[in-house]
Amino acid sequence: MVKAWRAASLACLLVGLSACSLFNSEEDVVQMAPVPEFENQFTVGKQWETRVGKGVDDYFSALSPVVAYDSVFAAARYGQVRAFDLEGKRLWDQDLSRVESNNRFSGNTPNARVSGGLTAAYRRIYLGTENADVFALNAETGEIVWQAEVAGEVLAAPAVEDSLVVVITSNGHLVALDAHSGEQKWDIKIDQPALSLRSKAPPIISNGAIILGRSDGKIGLYLLESGQLLFETKLAQPKGSTEIDRIVDVDSKPALIGSQLYAVAYNGNLISVNLRSGEEDWKRSYSAYQNIASSGLNLFVTDVSDNVYSIERNNGIEKWTQGALSYRIVTAPAVDGNKVLVGDSEGYLYWLDRETGEFASKMLVDKSGLYVAPVVTSDKIILQTRSGKLIALDRS
Repeated sequence: MVKAWRAASLACLLVGLSACSLFNSEEDVVQMAPVPEFENQFTVGKQWETRVGKGVDDYFSALSPVVAYDSVFAAARYGQVRAFDLEGKRLWDQDLSRVESNNRFSGNTPNARVSGGLTAAYRRIYLGTENADVFALNAETGEIVWQAEVAGEVLAAPAVEDSLVVVITSNGHLVALDAHSGEQKWDIKIDQPALSLRSKAPPIISNGAIILGRSDGKIGLYLLESGQLLFETKLAQPKGSTEIDRIVDVDSKPALIGSQLYAVAYNGNLISVNLRSGEEDWKRSYSAYQNIASSGLNLFVTDVSDNVYSIERNNGIEKWTQGALSYRIVTAPAVDGNKVLVGDSEGYLYWLDRETGEFASKMLVDKSGLYVAPVVTSDKIILQTRSGKLIALDRS
């Protein structure tokens, strides 16, 4: 089915439209490409299927399941957090919609608005909410270990290392909390542009530094101990006659390989930066807000028009482009051996040949759609759909 989506989805991704759902505009700006037709080279079986609440529904909550401690953890926007064993049996169920702090906002209903997560570390599961809360749950029981209020909505998964939990809020606060107690260690304010996408790049922690994609089109490096800015580099320069044209958010989680950082901005560039020297090795014109995937000598990127690219990471040369999924609201890529996986808003999962970008197979997973990248393990592909289905496919 063809849907008009660009105006509606862009509007919903802008800061300030927190209650916006996915398809609420009939303005026909561009049309979604039809489902590609080709002969499947293989079929993939389903190991198990279960459910986590109502999922994210039509909201742009990038909640991704996480596999850790021989378990699968997943969350739904309204507050359900569940753990399953690797065979799909439920281990525990936590409902954060019952937390009293959900009512601190005028007119709120019991809704945790879970939007930042999940992250596993220290035998705990960390997540953030649009209600400005960060939670640590016991990974074995689901019990709330601690709850901390921060200065704004948490839209991206926390980063956890060296006994600190680092989150970035929608209003530009970079906050560090004690991973074991939730005590705030520091909070710095980063200037925000007048208009930005309603999403944030998850922070990365490496070698005592925080790597953060920012709404001003820059990547910043901050000292983990104090939040002090160490270094920044620009991926995009605001330009154009309207505020929307001037959006340059770095909302894609960068890829860090050794000392080499790869990052991409909306309305900007894909760059390679050597963190030891601070020097930019190469820059190419791409516009994206989905996370970057990497494998071997290649990067994989889904751009704002839903084209999928393979790019050589040593020099930035484009290896292949797959453009048959344009405007299908395609997920970030994931790598599965010699295949690249992406999903779309109508619930199709596609396998692309990693060397050529050609379609190898497709599968209709759930008509409610896919918004986050598949999670690939040694023997499974874990998918979370918009409606809350959690599905494990055979990895073959």
